Amino acid sequence: MPIDMNRVVVDEIFHDFIITVNLDHDLDSLTEDAYALKYNYPSQSISNIGGWQSPVFGPQCPTEILNTIPQSISNLQKDCWELCNSITTGKFQKELRKDHNGWWVNINEKHHYNAIHHHGRTDLIAVAFIKTPPNSGKMIVARNDGSTYSQLYDDFQYSVPSEAGKLYILPGHVWHYVAESYSDEDRISISFNYYIRPQAPLK
Repeated sequence: MPIDMNRVVVDEIFHDFIITVNLDHDLDSLTEDAYALKYNYPSQSISNIGGWQSPVFGPQCPTEILNTIPQSISNLQKDCWELCNSITTGKFQKELRKDHNGWWVNINEKHHYNAIHHHGRTDLIAVAFIKTPPNSGKMIVARNDGSTYSQLYDDFQYSVPSEAGKLYILPGHVWHYVAESYSDEDRISISFNYYIRPQAPLK
C-alpha cells in the first residue's frame, strides 16, 4: 500500500541560532581603547593561542577596576546587554541578569587564533568584531553532537562572516573557534557572556 504523503508530518527539532546586528559605534575609538587596555593589563590564557586576551570585566569587578574601562567600550557593553536582553525577553520570555555578566577584549596578531571551545554554563554569548583585516581569520561555529557520527548531514561547521562593525549573538553552549590569522594587521574583537535571571519556582 503506497504511503499517502499528505498524512506525513515533518518536525524540525533542536534548532540553534545566530543573530547578526549592525553596530552603531565608532570602530576607531573602540580600536584605540582596546589597545589602551592591552597596555594596562597582561594577557590571560583562556582560548587564545598567541595574541592577547584581557581579563574578564563585569559587575563583579572592584569599582577601581571598572573606572579604568574606556568609555567607548563601556558604552558598547551597555548597549550589547540591552540588545541581548531584548532578544531573550522577546524570543524566550526570560530576562538577563544585570549583576552577573562578563566581557573581554581579544587582539590577535599574525598566526594567532582561538582554539575550539564553548562557554559552559553561559546562556547567551555575543562577539563584536572591531577590526578584521583581510585574511585575519573568521569565527567558525561547529556542531559537536551525535549528528557528526552519521551520514545524514554534510555540513557540521558554519563560517560566520566576522565583519568589522557586526555583532554576532548565539547560545553559549555552541562550540566555536576563530581561525588562524594570516594578516600582518591585528584582528580585534570583544566577547560577552550573559546569563538568564533565575526563574521563580512553580507553585
